[in-house]
Amino acid sequence: MHRIAVVALPGVFPYELGVPARFFRAAQRDGEALYSVTTCTLDGLPVETNADFAITPGADRTILETADTIIVPPWSAAETAGDPIGLAQYADRRIVSFCTGAFTLAAAGLLDGKEATTHWCASDEFARRFPLVRLREDELFVDEGSVLTAAGASAAVDATMHLISNDHGAAVAATVAQATLAAPHRGGGQRQFIARPPVPQTPAGSAGDIQAWLLAHIEEPLSLAAVAASFGMSVRTLTRRFRSETGRTVGDWFADARVDRARELLETTDLLIDDVALRSGFATSAALRKHFRERLGLAPQQYRSRFARAA
Repeated sequence: MHRIAVVALPGVFPYELGVPARFFRAAQRDGEALYSVTTCTLDGLPVETNADFAITPGADRTILETADTIIVPPWSAAETAGDPIGLAQYADRRIVSFCTGAFTLAAAGLLDGKEATTHWCASDEFARRFPLVRLREDELFVDEGSVLTAAGASAAVDATMHLISNDHGAAVAATVAQATLAAPHRGGGQRQFIARPPVPQTPAGSAGDIQAWLLAHIEEPLSLAAVAASFGMSVRTLTRRFRSETGRTVGDWFADARVDRARELLETTDLLIDDVALRSGFATSAALRKHFRERLGLAPQQYRSRFARAA
C-alpha cells in the first residue's frame, strides 16, 4: 500500500486538494486498493480554503513521517510565504506540487537544478524568484523522479494519472480513467489553454480533430502529407496549426500515442513484440524499442515483465 499525504495549508484550493483522494483511491487491482490517501494540516486543526468553507483534516503533520508521497496543492500565500512544511527534511520521499504549490517546493530548495512547471500566470514571478530552477512554463507537468510539479487545476489530474500509470501500468490507469471519466493521457502544453487572438475560420480541422483522426489510424504507416491531405490543407499549415494549439509537433504527439497503445497491448495481451509493434503503428520492433527507451527508459519486454500483472 503506497501511502500518500496531502498537505492542506491555509487558503488551500479545494479542487486540487480533492484530486489525490478521488483518483488515487480509484486505483485498484483485483479489488484491492493500491494507495491510501490522508489529508492533513500542520497542526491537525481545520483550515479555511480559498472558497467559502473550511476543511477539517484527518491528521496532522506527523503523518508525513510515514508517507511515501507528499502532495502540496496550491494555497493562498504560496507565492510569498516560503515553505512552512519544512519539505527539505522529506527529500527522500516523492514530493508533488499542483499549480502554485511549486513555489513551496522551490522555497525548500527541492527544485534547484531541476526542471519544473507551475501555472502559466505565475511563471514570470517563479522564474524571477527561483533562477536555479529550469522552468518549463508550457508543460502540463514535469516529472523529475523524486519531485513532480504540475500546472493549474486540471493538470493536477494529468499528473495524477501519470503517476498511477508509472506506478502500476497503463491498464490500471485506464480503469481509473473509465471510473472517473478522465483522459488517461492528455497531450499538449499550457499554451493550448491560453486565450489567443481569433483566427479566420477555415474548413480544416482543429488539433483535436487531427488527434482523433490519428488515433483512428494508429496502425497505419502515415506521412505528414497523407495526414494533411485528409484535412485538405498543406503540410506547412497542418504542422503550424497543430503546434500552435498543442505546443508539439504532429510526429512527437503521434509517437507518444503509439507508445501508449503499445503499453496497453504489452500489459493486456501475450502478442509477440513484433506484433505489438505492428498493432501500435511502428514499422519494426526496433522502432518500437527505440521509442520505448526514449520515453520510458525500458525495453518493451522489461515493461511487460513489470506491468503485465496489471491486465
